[in-house]
Amino acid sequence: MFSEYQSGTMDVSLDFYGYEDCPPNYSFGPSIRETYVLHYITQGRGKFYYKDQVIDLTAGDLFLLKPNELTFYQADSQEPWSYYWLGLSGNKIADYFRYSQIEDLAFLRRDAFKDKIRLHQLIENLVQTASQITLTSSNLQLLASIYEILFQLAQEAPSSQPTDRSSSNQLYLDAKHIIETRYSLTELTIQSIANELSINRSYLTTVFKDHQQQSPKEYLLQIRMQRAKQLIETTKESIKVVAISVGFSDALYFSKSFKKFWKMTPTTMRKRKNNSQAIYIS
Repeated sequence: MFSEYQSGTMDVSLDFYGYEDCPPNYSFGPSIRETYVLHYITQGRGKFYYKDQVIDLTAGDLFLLKPNELTFYQADSQEPWSYYWLGLSGNKIADYFRYSQIEDLAFLRRDAFKDKIRLHQLIENLVQTASQITLTSSNLQLLASIYEILFQLAQEAPSSQPTDRSSSNQLYLDAKHIIETRYSLTELTIQSIANELSINRSYLTTVFKDHQQQSPKEYLLQIRMQRAKQLIETTKESIKVVAISVGFSDALYFSKSFKKFWKMTPTTMRKRKNNSQAIYIS
């Protein structure tokens, strides 16, 4: 079974999901994924190859494929495994995985969990819910399941990484939080973020790119453009109001930035959205 699904949220997105009863010696890779893919093994066994390690895994264990990392895995020849998988992305998904040891290890054994049945039920229910969703309101149930799975991973196998402010990880998280909560302020710049965190701007950029694979300037623009798209498609506010709402004081500069990012003007995007809705209603 395999399916694709988009939750439409900026923070967390379920991109695809599925369940597989693997034949003997079935393998996948070596490959590099663009998103996180969490696997939960329901039965059988197999091997997960990660950073020069060959890790034997069995029923109840999990393994995580991480973006931009080369991975390979293979089912056992005698007892091939079956597993659920969840393709997860979103602006905060990396942060949520960092709360758990699975971010560092890329796998967790069933012994890490006190309640070994709970996670199985959560993942199974999530796949079933996603495959049956017909109403927009059901998205809330789906998102609740995703967050509960992430919470279980963090609670049962918490990360041992230091959280002091001097760590590069915490600097990244602080900068990311500032961008996500203050993007609408026209005075927010990468320099102002660096000043607030008492670090050099170039160092902030280096740390941010190490964790996010993009610069803080690029991420700030991404957040602003995604919010602008939402406002353009769901409100009747003027372009000037939308521009101010996402941190641009100049509506013309905003429109040029919007067109460069989305490959169309704000007005064109709004017309397309309105036209598609009119066709749907008719």
